[in-house]
Amino acid sequence: MSRVATPPLSPAHTPTNAPVKIPHEKVAMRAYEKWCKRGRPQQGTDKQDWIEAEAELRAEMMRSGSARR
Repeated sequence: MSRVATPPLSPAHTPTNAPVKIPHEKVAMRAYEKWCKRGRPQQGTDKQDWIEAEAELRAEMMRSGSARR
């Protein structure tokens, strides 16, 4: 039997619900910026800042199309 190689999907054919890989460093920097804008509170906003930073970066990457790698 012969093997058939499936060609990779082109960016136009990638699923829209595919997870977007965002570099940890980018999320960390954005979360830090958000924390600074909040006035650098002692506690309580770290998780919220991180989640918001991830969501913002994911949305930016989807809009720019740079998520398609």
